[in-house]
Amino acid sequence: MTDVTLPSLDRPALRRLRVGPLANDLRWLLPIGLGAYVLGTTWTWEFPDSRGIPFPPVWLGFAVAGLAAWRWRVGAIGPIAAAAIVALTAMAMTDVTSIFSQALRDIGIYLKAGDRWLHGLQVYELVPISAAPADLTNYPFVYPPVTLPLFGALSLLPFPVAATAWLAASAAALVAGLQRVGLDWRWCLVLFAWPPVLQGLWVGNVAVWLFLFFAIAPWRPSALGVGPIFKLYSGIAGLWLLRREHWRSLGIAILGAVAAVLLTLPLVGLASWADWLAGLQAYEVSQRLVPNLYGFGLARYVPWVVFVVVAGIVLVLALRVRDRRHQLAALGVATVTGSPSLFSHGFLVTLPAMFRLDTPWFWLAFGITSSAPGLAWFVVIGLLVASWYVPALRKRAGEDPWHPLGGATEPWPSAPGGEPGAARDLTKSSDEIVRRRAARPDTRLLTRPARRPTVPPNER
Repeated sequence: MTDVTLPSLDRPALRRLRVGPLANDLRWLLPIGLGAYVLGTTWTWEFPDSRGIPFPPVWLGFAVAGLAAWRWRVGAIGPIAAAAIVALTAMAMTDVTSIFSQALRDIGIYLKAGDRWLHGLQVYELVPISAAPADLTNYPFVYPPVTLPLFGALSLLPFPVAATAWLAASAAALVAGLQRVGLDWRWCLVLFAWPPVLQGLWVGNVAVWLFLFFAIAPWRPSALGVGPIFKLYSGIAGLWLLRREHWRSLGIAILGAVAAVLLTLPLVGLASWADWLAGLQAYEVSQRLVPNLYGFGLARYVPWVVFVVVAGIVLVLALRVRDRRHQLAALGVATVTGSPSLFSHGFLVTLPAMFRLDTPWFWLAFGITSSAPGLAWFVVIGLLVASWYVPALRKRAGEDPWHPLGGATEPWPSAPGGEPGAARDLTKSSDEIVRRRAARPDTRLLTRPARRPTVPPNER
């Protein structure tokens, strides 16, 4: 594996930490810090659910057993391997706690809305709710009316058939998206255990589907127009089309959305759109009465003014990123920050930005998001934003088996990197082209004939 060091840990002020294993490699702070994080954030948890036993000692036992097994089977253990074991054991136990929650609840919401629409019943909840329903599939449906024909068609199938087909298609879409971003099949299998992925599949949320359209955007930029049809805030990533001047793709995305609305309007009617707007207002009130509807979105913890300011700052910083692929990854992060309600599967669109991190920082971000979904995950958002402007945080060149991208240095390694309409090599990123042009010698200076000096007449 490549010798990677935490760039900010070589400062003289931290040399006092060089004791024990830290004397040779400060990267040991990574598994130690992740272990402390898991213990601290799950201190009040029970496993596998609220009727079980305390979570921390069970996880600690699994982590120690994993470290011992590695030592016995492989030999010496390095800090990155130790961090991976800490993260993966926390991930596995967090997945078990998710499985003990109600399965397929989101697809249940979608299918119930489609069934009510087919039978001419009220689809949108116009009155705020004051408590979580016992059956979580009875939560309010908030997607636009343009989606009702799709869910209505699915609701015609028996629920086990519709749910199985939805789950299988979601898993296939996820794998296709991850491979587009640059992962091989082994890392795809690892990602299936990541809590945002597993929870998205377990509840049947459409976010897993939408990740595919985000992942193929470097090849099909107009695919970014699909997300806002379901989740309006997904339109934040669509600003990439405007920022990179993909005018044709922007036009296709807008015309596609307008066409979808016009084609479904005779089926759903104008009244459903009015009900949808009223339902969103009722849902906003419901969030204040039932905070769980916020998930762990920033809007749950700070006033709306602060939420809007923070989301706006992250969006502006993302738009200032120069390289086109890096900017798309940054807008995925801005989408999460700007989401008024956020659950772990919403972090799927941060994956390309996480893959840009150097190996120790990737495992820090991956480890934090491997357990205890909550406000602490916004530490990862801060790390990702910092990586846009601090090159030392980004992946280094060279093959690295501990990094999802392997030998690639950035996500979407096979995607075109040139700007639209520019006559240059589309396999290279714009930043790389600028560097190469700057390093290229000016051959005109080498080929220009030397000028003979002029001798005054009186000196001839």
